Amino acid sequence: MKYEALRSVNLFDSGCGYLVVSRFKADGRVEAGSFLLDVFCLGVKDAGFYFFQSIANYQEGLINRFFPNGNSVRMTPEAGRKLAEDAISYARGLGFSPGADYKKASRVFGGITTAHCDEQFTFGKDGKPFYIQGPSESPTRVEIILRALEARCGEGGYHYIIAGDNFEPFDGEEEYDESKAIDPVRR
Repeated sequence: MKYEALRSVNLFDSGCGYLVVSRFKADGRVEAGSFLLDVFCLGVKDAGFYFFQSIANYQEGLINRFFPNGNSVRMTPEAGRKLAEDAISYARGLGFSPGADYKKASRVFGGITTAHCDEQFTFGKDGKPFYIQGPSESPTRVEIILRALEARCGEGGYHYIIAGDNFEPFDGEEEYDESKAIDPVRR
């Protein structure tokens, strides 16, 4: 069985991007797991498992969608699995679990071992977790994440950027005052 692993080109610069690990069956079918990775903080944010009848359908339906204009880096399948598992381990250390569909998507790892993979990945940014609010993360979810980071890392032990629209202050946090200069990356 042949495997392929691709990741977003700027994953470790932007902190967020895709990993796709695929296995190609002898009859031309393709099974693929996709993983939305947050290597700065949350690990595997979302995942999916896909089945395609042909390589052409796989290319058009998944690869071209996640990596437009070929914006991907080829990895060994072992490094792809290790990247996903290390991202989960990092996030778990901060109190976060992988997305609900991770278990199903990780089926694609069957037959891939990381025992001889020497590749090392760096998580966080500048030595600290760095949470960047995603477009679908509600104020409630943001509050849960920031409280978990505060509990695990302490004051000054992490960085974050959140959207400023219509957010209520956390308990003990000051209301926004336009006359004060506020750095979007606090702590």
